[in-house]
Amino acid sequence: MENRELSKAEWISKVQVYCARAEHCAADVRRKLYEWGAPSDLFDGIEENLYANGFLDDERFCRAYVHDKVAYQSWGRIKIQAGLRALQLPETNIREALDQIDESVYTNNLRALMASRKKDSEEKRLRFLLQRGFTYEEIKKARG
Repeated sequence: MENRELSKAEWISKVQVYCARAEHCAADVRRKLYEWGAPSDLFDGIEENLYANGFLDDERFCRAYVHDKVAYQSWGRIKIQAGLRALQLPETNIREALDQIDESVYTNNLRALMASRKKDSEEKRLRFLLQRGFTYEEIKKARG
């Protein structure tokens, strides 16, 4: 490809392809634009266009993020919440997404993690689960 400056429309098109492949948030898009060398004065306009055309949606992103972290990485609420806050997403979207967690899947994940660490001391297992984002109350309740 020839080495030339892309127009705003070309940048928008490039980012739309990026957003169409997977769910992303505004922070992801800004990071990717920076990596690609896009002029920073275009970032706000590109972001507005992506929101207006449905390529970015904070509520949808939060739901997908929460689902994936619970289903595939067995994270607890605290760690998920911290991850979403780090992406500077609206607190209302974060709370709504966390409220939609399937409790049976969440509890099963916690119990499976506890079982996988049976050989560890109680203190070490507790530290591990706390680092995964589970609260002490959740851990205590799952122990039964």
